[in-house]
Amino acid sequence: MALIASAASAQVVRGGALPAPLPLFPADNWWNVDVSGAPIDSNSTNFINFVGAGHGLHPDFGGDVDPGNPASNDIYGFPYVVVSGTQPLVPVTFVESDDQSDHGAPGRPPGYPIPVEAQTQGKWIEGGAPGGGDGNDDHFLIVDRDRRILYELYHANWNVDHWEAGSGAIFAFDSDARRPDTWTSADAAGLAILPGLVRYDEAFGSVPIRHAFRCTVRSTNGYVYPASHDAGGTAGALPMGARLRLKASTDLSGYTPEVQRIFQAMKTYGLIVADNGADLYVQGTYDTRWNNDVLNPAFSLLHGSDFEVVQLGWQPPVGTSAGPLDFYTVTPCRVIDTRNASGPYGAPSLPPGSQRVIVVSGRCGIPPTAKAVSANLTVAAAAGAGFLTFFPGNAAGSSTSTINFKAGQTRANNAVLMLASSGTGTVAVQSGAAAAIDVILDVNGYFQ
Repeated sequence: MALIASAASAQVVRGGALPAPLPLFPADNWWNVDVSGAPIDSNSTNFINFVGAGHGLHPDFGGDVDPGNPASNDIYGFPYVVVSGTQPLVPVTFVESDDQSDHGAPGRPPGYPIPVEAQTQGKWIEGGAPGGGDGNDDHFLIVDRDRRILYELYHANWNVDHWEAGSGAIFAFDSDARRPDTWTSADAAGLAILPGLVRYDEAFGSVPIRHAFRCTVRSTNGYVYPASHDAGGTAGALPMGARLRLKASTDLSGYTPEVQRIFQAMKTYGLIVADNGADLYVQGTYDTRWNNDVLNPAFSLLHGSDFEVVQLGWQPPVGTSAGPLDFYTVTPCRVIDTRNASGPYGAPSLPPGSQRVIVVSGRCGIPPTAKAVSANLTVAAAAGAGFLTFFPGNAAGSSTSTINFKAGQTRANNAVLMLASSGTGTVAVQSGAAAAIDVILDVNGYFQ
């Protein structure tokens, strides 16, 4: 029994490695979209003045509040936990927004993979209190690295013999599915939290940070895409989901390399308003390696006036037709098989009603310039009847099925699949099945 417990503990890592590819979520996801060329909102100046043109930026992350006191659990920033696919699922009672909460991941039993250590040990949940429930937001972020699923809780609290939370949301890393309109998540805006955090490994990495950051302002007014939920109606305030962009003219040359990477991401991807709180607070991970003696003064040198508001609700244009294309053959090659080991081109199986985005370009000789692929689609031993719909990775789903199947059937179909018009080389698949199914995608040529 001791060996089993030890093995289980080894599968739980606070601040552990996140499943590739990074950044989290597909390239066309709102967290990862380049907004450097997006139009400025006509009301940008008024929004900035409401927040405060002279108000300084602040890094809402760091390490231990009192590093010299080992008994203190107080922390800065968001901790997150990485677990294996075998981590037991634990029921959670939602006491505030039960009707807008996810009780379990699609195709999985109800529950969240919460490590037992979080009941009594500190620094597992935002704020650091053992078991949460310290009266603050108490966000609890958990990554199932094998199934590529993100679980997030708000107001997480171990209450005597069970877990409670205000709300909970579950996201598949290979999907661009939004929350239903008007629904919250573990965040006020209805967004995922983890993909919008400043992380130490990215700031001190060797490549640019390639996603937007989560930020707060003191008041908000409704919501716009990509948000799905509001938490206020203050006239003149920014809506949830609004995106602030650091002006391209801002000089970054005087900052340390890690700060330059963070600030450059604010120019390219921006800050997304995700919650009410202090004005211009940018959220990041709890990590004892952060040096706030560097971060705090650097952030304070940026002010509201250094930012502009991207056109509210802006989305990259989606092309509807590629026009005449030339066809090129490739040796038949498998892009994805969900029966294989977990990863962006393997498991998990496609849960019922779910969506998955697949990166095709760069695989099997398909170039980044490809606009579409000729493919053979196979559904392997379907547990139930249903259909699959394929569509460009940056487009909305279609009601037209690409392949239909019956229970117990292994069925294949040839199709030409359009790729994302944004150039990310992605194709999305939506399940219309009542049970999890395995999907195989083989390509034999491409159009450009």
